[in-house]
Amino acid sequence: MSGGPAANWRFPEAYGGLLVSDRRAFAWEWLRRSPLYRTLWKNRARVSDERLESLGLHGWIDPALSASEARPIWSVVRDPRVLRGRPARVDSPADDLFDVRDVAPFVSVEIDAEKTEHWLLSDGHWAIRLDLHDGTLLGGPILVEHRISGLQSAKPKLEALRQFVVLAESGRLPRSMMPRERKAAQWILELRVGDAILSGATQQEMARILFGAVIASRRWRIENASHRLRVQRLVRIARRRLADPLSGPWFG
Repeated sequence: MSGGPAANWRFPEAYGGLLVSDRRAFAWEWLRRSPLYRTLWKNRARVSDERLESLGLHGWIDPALSASEARPIWSVVRDPRVLRGRPARVDSPADDLFDVRDVAPFVSVEIDAEKTEHWLLSDGHWAIRLDLHDGTLLGGPILVEHRISGLQSAKPKLEALRQFVVLAESGRLPRSMMPRERKAAQWILELRVGDAILSGATQQEMARILFGAVIASRRWRIENASHRLRVQRLVRIARRRLADPLSGPWFG
């Protein structure tokens, strides 16, 4: 993938899946558009593991892949929702045990040099992250001991733990627990402008595609001053996201 756009910004349907996606999907969508990440990807054989870790990713992902295909595994450094667990050393009834094979369609994993297993359970739109220390999920059902501490820092983990329990028990995540980001439409608009910038579009082209027939064919800067200002604001945001893709509210 070169320095061009990641999607055709002229067609809103190209971004439709993000309307029903976890906000962490937007982190990947901006990161894969980032010139820095694209350069690192091309030269990944010569890039240190520490450089990748600084981005908060466990494992390289092709920037040609959308969030629903890529399913990035974010590190606990970036993502406050990551659950931290280890095998419990006690006997327990069978219905307390977790068997990763029960959720196999949703599973991705990266194992680091310390043998910590970084698990992602995701359908490409919602995501549950679990780091398992001092053991493995690969050997069959185990009792997972979850470690959650703090007050404010516990809140995102408790939400993730509720999702994990429901998914483990039923093999699916109910619609009521799936993400519905109220700012998704605005974030998609910013992404479209980012792709417009990468494709070399002018601000007038952006205004005409995004806001339609209300944009005057001539003297648009005067006739459509409010739309011009809105496009300028979107361009500033998109340029900032392209330069620093992980600085948004994606992990809150």
